[in-house]
Amino acid sequence: MIVHRLARACFLMTLASGCAAQVPQARNMAQVTPPRPLIAPADRAVVVFVRPSRFAWAVSANILDEQGHFLGDSPAAGHFAVVLPPGRHMFVVWAENTDSIDAELAPGKIYFVEVAATMGWGSAQMHLFAIKPSSANFGHRDEWMRATNQWVVDGNGGQANLDQRPDDVRERLRRAQEHLQKYSAEEREQHTLRLADGI
Repeated sequence: MIVHRLARACFLMTLASGCAAQVPQARNMAQVTPPRPLIAPADRAVVVFVRPSRFAWAVSANILDEQGHFLGDSPAAGHFAVVLPPGRHMFVVWAENTDSIDAELAPGKIYFVEVAATMGWGSAQMHLFAIKPSSANFGHRDEWMRATNQWVVDGNGGQANLDQRPDDVRERLRRAQEHLQKYSAEEREQHTLRLADGI
């Protein structure tokens, strides 16, 4: 009886807080064991999306770029990296809500973005925050990288899924641009990566 109650309590806690021992397989992603070092090519930039919390562990979230290209599916307690051309980019998270980051990337640099889950109406909402020296989350970056699982992206599989929903993708990109325009100056700073923010 006590074991049954403990199992039930853990199950309810898992639903509420994401305390599960394992994170479900993310779509179009494969876990990397052991983790590989992150190295930016001399002519490209690397962007790392790290989701440190196990909250809403059963929900992953698509990350897209400004053209609607699939970058990855962010799992709880996980991180993944994408190699991108330098220059201006927008990163969009697609969940119950839409959120975005404006980024200016330099070649040979690595940038970091926090993926944060919060309570939504029918599912978890996902938010993107720049990780940079001027941000409150900067002090946690290295700890988060050590504590999360590394994943690699199946870009073809993820893109094939998005290609079946072109109207939905366009709508998400429109909403992302709209959000960036509506942010206050303080919010905009949380959603902006600049050239000098890479390492």
